[in-house]
Amino acid sequence: MRSEIEAARAREGRTSELAAEAREAREKLDGYKDDADGPQMSSPGRLRDLQQASEAAETRLERLQSSPPDATPEGADAGSRPADEGTDEDAGGGGVLA
Repeated sequence: MRSEIEAARAREGRTSELAAEAREAREKLDGYKDDADGPQMSSPGRLRDLQQASEAAETRLERLQSSPPDATPEGADAGSRPADEGTDEDAGGGGVLA
């Protein structure tokens, strides 16, 4: 019983983390789109990278939310994170997605 409670708490925590990641990725994308409407030139590559990161974060969240409750939180999204994800927006979008 105790391990079930711990697993539920871990899943809830992981769901919260993924929801926050998805929200932050959406906000970065929205902010970049807003900046693109301004007088400065925006990078189509950076916009694409932010869009892909946002979609990937949403997919990880949806995958965890649709997985059975007894699935381990760490295993629910293992290996699905792109190598360059998590790079700070100030880093200049150094990661390249295929």
